[in-house]
Amino acid sequence: MSKKNIAELAPQKNVAEKISQALSENFIRSERVARILALAVESGKNVLLWGPGGHGKSEMVELALAQVADSDDVFVQSFGEGMDEATLWGGLDFQALESEKVLRYFPEQSFLAKPFAVFEEIFDAPASVLLALKDTLTARKLRKGGQQFPMETKVIIAITNKDPEEISDLGPAAAALVERFPLQLNVDWDSYEARDYTELFDKVGSRLPGADLNGTQRVLAEIIAKASADGDIISPRTAVHALGVVKTAAALRGSDRVEKEDLVDLQYLPGMEDLADNIRQELDAAYERAEAERRLVAAEDRLRELLAELHDATTPIKALQVARRLQSLQDDTSNLKVPDGLTDRRKNLRNSISEKVQAAQELALQNTRI
Repeated sequence: MSKKNIAELAPQKNVAEKISQALSENFIRSERVARILALAVESGKNVLLWGPGGHGKSEMVELALAQVADSDDVFVQSFGEGMDEATLWGGLDFQALESEKVLRYFPEQSFLAKPFAVFEEIFDAPASVLLALKDTLTARKLRKGGQQFPMETKVIIAITNKDPEEISDLGPAAAALVERFPLQLNVDWDSYEARDYTELFDKVGSRLPGADLNGTQRVLAEIIAKASADGDIISPRTAVHALGVVKTAAALRGSDRVEKEDLVDLQYLPGMEDLADNIRQELDAAYERAEAERRLVAAEDRLRELLAELHDATTPIKALQVARRLQSLQDDTSNLKVPDGLTDRRKNLRNSISEKVQAAQELALQNTRI
């Protein structure tokens, strides 16, 4: 590749890196969103982000565009049942309507005059608006009667909670408009397990005001994951609200540390109302699992310490001393009470310790002079 071609690619790479870095610093599971937005900005192709609410679609778009454009270059339009063509095209010119009896708009005050446009919940608009928008995107200009206005918009980012199949069911106007958005991405997560919510809490927890989490983010992540598995998915936004609730609940008690009792207030969050009756049982079980995992981690850390000692053991006596400590750790590990989800981990740890006991004993024999 020539130096000229490399130079031409450098700004494009810079755009992608800026967007990716900005999103990764503030969100999890943002890699695909960053990629598709960078592709849209550099290719000039419209993009459709769809998926369940509460996944940060609008926030990620806003942050991504802030990396590549001034705020004056971005036009944000909220669609809905009350949306009409006059709103879409910048407002109705009432003076022209009254004096000349013609419909004219102010397109210079609409998205048509901006390089970037964000359409929120675009497919909630009436079919007549979607059809008019489709015509404009196809012609690359507004053409209403005798009025024409060139479309200066480089990229349109449409956001919706509806998936493409639902959109097609809205009618031909909506289905045809979808085709004007060649880049499309479903933003939902691949999984909604405890580890996913824990990763989210690790990202945002320190930014939220209130009491210290005191390690409860793991318990909270487990409860939210269980609620998601038992019913509707708890969105990342609601999960972050949950984190804020427990921190605030602790502060209301006058405490600077979150405790078990503070998580009872989770019952006031959408999707978690049904936990009101048994939330204390859920909490007890979650805390028990968290404590069991803590003990397993401590045993794993102890195993690593003993292996380091074994590595430095240069005499039979030292090797046998390590072997005895390993046997003691093996006994302690066997007696650890863990819930079903951690039994395999305990078994694997116990087997690993057993192997190291044998290795320590063999090392002692090897170092014994006969």
